[in-house]
Amino acid sequence: MSASPILLRLHLLVILAFLLFYALKAALLLLNRHEQLRALRARTRIADSLLGFLILLTGGILLGQYPGPTPAWLWVKLGLVLVLLPAAIAAMRRQFKPGVVLTLLGFFYVYGLAETGSLSLSRPTEKASYATTPGLAEATATPDAEAPARLAEDSAQQNSAPEPEFASTDGLVQGKALYLKNCAACHGADGRLGVNGAHDLSASNLNATGRVYMVNNGVALNGVVKMPSFKDQLTPEQIEQVVAYSLTLK
Repeated sequence: MSASPILLRLHLLVILAFLLFYALKAALLLLNRHEQLRALRARTRIADSLLGFLILLTGGILLGQYPGPTPAWLWVKLGLVLVLLPAAIAAMRRQFKPGVVLTLLGFFYVYGLAETGSLSLSRPTEKASYATTPGLAEATATPDAEAPARLAEDSAQQNSAPEPEFASTDGLVQGKALYLKNCAACHGADGRLGVNGAHDLSASNLNATGRVYMVNNGVALNGVVKMPSFKDQLTPEQIEQVVAYSLTLK
């Protein structure tokens, strides 16, 4: 099961709040305003502990609910948090300026990891290379996605025919539930979240056939899985329901 977008946003908000508190205390330390720093630390001690706990709690839940294989950046983020939290506390307590600066930079990097889902802190701008089965060559990229050549031919053949209807009203309800459970963590409830390089489904030009193919086979970029294959997690009927619902996100 994937984490909800609300939990993801809460995690980012908690990291940002902790970062702002720590940056303010670091600024007071570097400016040698020790009395103000002591007063601020006394007032925010409980808040700091609570924020640190929430970072670990929400991060742990997100890690446990991540769909598919856990990417390297998520392990790096978790490891950095476990190292930086006690290091930051020790550096601030001893008023060790180099340590405070280094841990502050580390927290900025952690926030960047959480926001972009990339070790380089940049959202993917390269063309996605989707997992394909033998004999399915890739076609020229469309504005936000690539599709196998067979799918492009299918789309051309379907120009004179209506898109297949995969789900009834009840099917769309099931599709929405499956989407929120398995897809919303990266795509968002409205299809526009874009976590971990996820495409904007509200702007995607892939038809139902292309989307079924992607859900079945997954998405990889430079050998890194950006979207896992769901063919072993969902039945063909469930995949069709998810796809049918995704087509309503316009």
